[in-house]
Amino acid sequence: MMRTRHYIFTGIIAYFVFLVATVPAEPVISIFENRIPVTLSNVSGTLWSGRASAVTTKNNLTLKNVEWSFLPWRLLLASITISVNADFNNNPIDTRLSTGISGNLSVDDLNMKLDAADVASLVSLPLGELSGIFQLHIDNAYIEQGLVPRVNGTLTWNKASVTVAESADLGNVSVLINEKDESPLSAIISNKGGNLALNGTFTTSAQGDYSLQLSMKPNATASSNLSSSIAMFARKQGNGEFIFDNKGNLKQLGLM
Repeated sequence: MMRTRHYIFTGIIAYFVFLVATVPAEPVISIFENRIPVTLSNVSGTLWSGRASAVTTKNNLTLKNVEWSFLPWRLLLASITISVNADFNNNPIDTRLSTGISGNLSVDDLNMKLDAADVASLVSLPLGELSGIFQLHIDNAYIEQGLVPRVNGTLTWNKASVTVAESADLGNVSVLINEKDESPLSAIISNKGGNLALNGTFTTSAQGDYSLQLSMKPNATASSNLSSSIAMFARKQGNGEFIFDNKGNLKQLGLM
């Protein structure tokens, strides 16, 4: 009896793999286009290995030259997983996307590089004009509709600079991203070099409320004009540092 069940299960998996490997992607995606949160353009290939000239989200984020390949061995873990490669503003992105019976999305080993100006256009935080290069690596992330995403990874901002009324050289900024029981999405912020010493934290609640607290202390290389510029959005303390405190909800940042 157990052997019979094994053969039946193996047969079902084999048939599913056959379908994924041979069924054209375009007609299948067109059937479900009203049920998925993205729009795919110029789809070709199969469900197993296909491509789209562009994928656009509801927030008007567009990925170009998107290619995917199905990882059949993950079916043994009751998971549908694809490997994805794409471009965002001519910067390559690669990752693995998985979903299971729950329908929630998992992201693993995501790597991408973005110009600071692109980041500023994606996330609405009142931090002035940004320049430099962001390098993001996500070890793993778990995204459930309507809830705060749980993320573990690192974000580095090289040759970082912020301009409000005066430009501030921030050196190389490091953001360590992790999840905690009390804060599904949290981060520790620090830097090396530049005109300012940065130290800060970013925390969230289960409902998506966030709190960003950032300490900025000008060093000997900072001009008096820079301190005046920082004072436009941060509170000056007795020891010469400035405190920037921003609160809101992740929905305002397009992260929920």
